[in-house]
Amino acid sequence: MFRPNSTSQMIPVVSSPILLTALDAGTSARLHSAHVDDGTRSLLRSLGLTDACELRVCQSGDPLVVQVRATRIGMSHAVARQLWVVPDASTQAASDADHRPPR
Repeated sequence: MFRPNSTSQMIPVVSSPILLTALDAGTSARLHSAHVDDGTRSLLRSLGLTDACELRVCQSGDPLVVQVRATRIGMSHAVARQLWVVPDASTQAASDADHRPPR
């Protein structure tokens, strides 16, 4: 999404962070923050979930599966609900369109 600024240029609108568990399968996002203990943070980093990394939800629910780079990571709902992400506007818009009622 874009909005015009005072000089009539289009600038991107950044979505607010939401819980990873709120995303549907197929939605892409960037990791915003992880409200986890140090041990879990270290484990997630070793698996590739680093600051601002791009990820895609492959499976929602429990376990929740995300793809980061070429790796798929399964995690419990308890861990996933502590991760905040910023959805990619293009995949979020497509996901929202899939959930609109038919006319």
